[in-house]
Amino acid sequence: SASISRKNGTLSKHCKGKRFLVWREKYAPTTYVTMVPPIHPSSTLVNVAEHAELRLVRLLSGGAAPSFESTCEACIANADAPGLIRSILSDSGAMDALFALDPVEEAVSAFSLLAALLDRVGSDRPDEEAGLAKELADTVGNNESYDVTKRIAMLCALYNLRSDGAEKTLLLARIVQLSASSDPKSLCPGQPLGDLLEADNIMSMMASWAVPKKEQRFLFRKVVDGVGAGGEKSLLLKRQRYLLLLVESYTDESEIDEEALTAAKDASVGAIQDPVALFTEQRGMLVMPAIVGLGNNPATKQLHALLQIFQEGKLQDYDAFVTNNSPTLTEYGLSNDDCVRYMRLLSLCSLAAEHEEIPYGAIASTLHVKDEEVESWVIAAVSSGLLSAKMDQLQQVVMVERCAVRKFGMEQWKMLQTRLNDWKRNVKGVLDGLKQSQQAGVMQ
Repeated sequence: SASISRKNGTLSKHCKGKRFLVWREKYAPTTYVTMVPPIHPSSTLVNVAEHAELRLVRLLSGGAAPSFESTCEACIANADAPGLIRSILSDSGAMDALFALDPVEEAVSAFSLLAALLDRVGSDRPDEEAGLAKELADTVGNNESYDVTKRIAMLCALYNLRSDGAEKTLLLARIVQLSASSDPKSLCPGQPLGDLLEADNIMSMMASWAVPKKEQRFLFRKVVDGVGAGGEKSLLLKRQRYLLLLVESYTDESEIDEEALTAAKDASVGAIQDPVALFTEQRGMLVMPAIVGLGNNPATKQLHALLQIFQEGKLQDYDAFVTNNSPTLTEYGLSNDDCVRYMRLLSLCSLAAEHEEIPYGAIASTLHVKDEEVESWVIAAVSSGLLSAKMDQLQQVVMVERCAVRKFGMEQWKMLQTRLNDWKRNVKGVLDGLKQSQQAGVMQ
């Protein structure tokens, strides 16, 4: 049996009385977990401190070049960690021997010894250390002839050993790319990698690491591409969430490029296809510079207009749009039936924001449905979380308790002011009535 424990910022795995280090991150919040698959300690390499490098070299020398072992021994004798790393990476026979190790745990343990040499490059040469880490990642990640399970596990080990936020972000992007190509379901919630990729978790991590926007966007794109390979609802929602993060990362109009507009277009289509599931996250889309750019581009102007209707309009606005721009739905693969269904829910939400009590007739007129269908649409809106309400079937009235706010501009501020003033007058009336009652009691 194995258990996970945390001590002094180290996540360790205990197996058969031994401790195998699988994650060390000085600044990691305690809620984070590593995405490394369960790995048991190697029987030959773990817990070997003395002459570990020599043992690693000899382990990999079987299929290597004749001069491989002597070259590596010279690097070890001269304390030349960069030279040793490059000698191993540049020898295809040695790398083949590394990936030939079985089971996976043996190969990962050997690779971890190799990756640990990065710490010996020297604190005065951070650029060289980062460059060598990239060479390690490239050699493992780019060679499709190697077993994908071992490649992913090795990249996970390297991710866990590195401390630079930008490096870790790029490594995570590689892990996502490989995992998506081999097993898209590994990105689903409930899986180690899928849980790590929870959007709020990733944003918190990158904020604590001060990851530059370039590396953030690289990861966002890899997640979007990766989860797009799966058709599950949870993956589609994750894809849309990361599209929104990607679009949000373009905070200045001067940053908008073709990639930003492509992301904005995909995010807009996603928000139209399902405007409810990520209602809160999608509510402020229209003010994002990349989304604004769609409205300024003749090729995507109609898509932007349709998104605006889904963000702020009602069913009658959608019907008018479709009458004049029906090819837009076909161009972006949108279903008119789905769009009408969602627009009815959103229109009911807008109606609830405008009135505390809504007659059945007003709902039927706004949603373009029969009176006997009103209750089913109110139930659907409540089930979706857009509003909380009660229905008076005798009076044929829906009494709104709470509803989601689709937009909040000057018009909504004025409406709120009106309601607050009404509330103040009502409270004043109650207080005046109590005061009069008290005075009348004193006089008697």
